[in-house]
Amino acid sequence: MAIIHINDTDNVRTLTIDRPGGHNAIGTDLLGELAAALEATKADARIRALILTGAGSMFSAGGNLQALVDSLSSRDVAVERASLEAAVATVDLLRTMPIPTLAAVNGPAAGGGFALALACDLRIASPCAKFAYAYGAIGLAGDLGINWLLVRTLGQARARTVAFGGTLDAQAACAIGLVDSVVADVDLAAEAARRARMLASIPPFAAAGIKDNLDFAADHDFASSATRERESFQMLRSSPAHRAAVEAIVKRTMRP
Repeated sequence: MAIIHINDTDNVRTLTIDRPGGHNAIGTDLLGELAAALEATKADARIRALILTGAGSMFSAGGNLQALVDSLSSRDVAVERASLEAAVATVDLLRTMPIPTLAAVNGPAAGGGFALALACDLRIASPCAKFAYAYGAIGLAGDLGINWLLVRTLGQARARTVAFGGTLDAQAACAIGLVDSVVADVDLAAEAARRARMLASIPPFAAAGIKDNLDFAADHDFASSATRERESFQMLRSSPAHRAAVEAIVKRTMRP
């Protein structure tokens, strides 16, 4: 049975994590399906925005703790390393998708589940959502790139507060900018779809360029970032999508 369910509505794709009875826990099977779904999405020119959410009352509880315990007695460090590297590659694939991505966090997101939410461009949450770094409680210091993602999203000070603190509820997460807004449970899917449609209205090359420019700006000075913007500006000026978008706006504003 599939763990990642795929649903397309027009040019928006929704990926739903669904591991019944398992708190949508992350394992190699889930990450493999997620990677395949993301690769298929990248290859599908019809899809211009992506929603990631969870089934039931959980977004994702992160790793399977029983599996972590069971594997200690027969641990193969080389195999473990390969598994961790593959997991990070999947999160990086989500992070670097050329289309806008939105996490609709419908319930608790802990550990690796939290990392998946952080890897999306934008996040909205239901009041039932909770966010937990969780690694310290099990004697670990993170995986799936969560530390980099936290610092990138919140900055060092707030990232440390989250990593060393307890669980954040949805309102607290919104207050520190971890999520954009908190939406009633019954409205979360509809609001995610509405926002995704807006994101999908951005021409694909422009959306990819915005993401690329923002990532570049985080690691470079003003002059270098401005140069990068100028280059993308001139490249995108030549695209039919730019002309069509500008002409459509001008036409709307010129109406009597």
